Amino acid sequence: MPPLPPDLPPPALEVFYSPTCTPCRLELPALSLLARDGTRIRIVLLDQEERARAELRAVSPMLEAAAVGPPAAAPRDVLRAAGNANGILPFARAVAADEMACATWSGGLTVERARTMLAACARIVSAPRRARP
Repeated sequence: MPPLPPDLPPPALEVFYSPTCTPCRLELPALSLLARDGTRIRIVLLDQEERARAELRAVSPMLEAAAVGPPAAAPRDVLRAAGNANGILPFARAVAADEMACATWSGGLTVERARTMLAACARIVSAPRRARP
């Protein structure tokens, strides 16, 4: 996966998307609200890029602008590499500066769930480091 662009500092919400995934399409209004509120979002298009971009654009040009991909690997392999052991959609994760996932979610993503995931990154970043014994 491409690194977060410099103008998209972490934490960011990374959502994996395919236009063949009905639950993924149902998440688009929530993603649009998050984008309008300034949430940093990257939407990884897994297949059918032209159709996916058209669907994102129909909801919000901001969503299309947040889209990247599709990656060269098979969608299932991309999902597994991102931390989704089952390799199925819908799937999202909150990522920190080092591209490490702070939180993951399989299932319908809501605004509240996305904010909870991003807050997990903030807690990890702000937590004091303990000295190793």
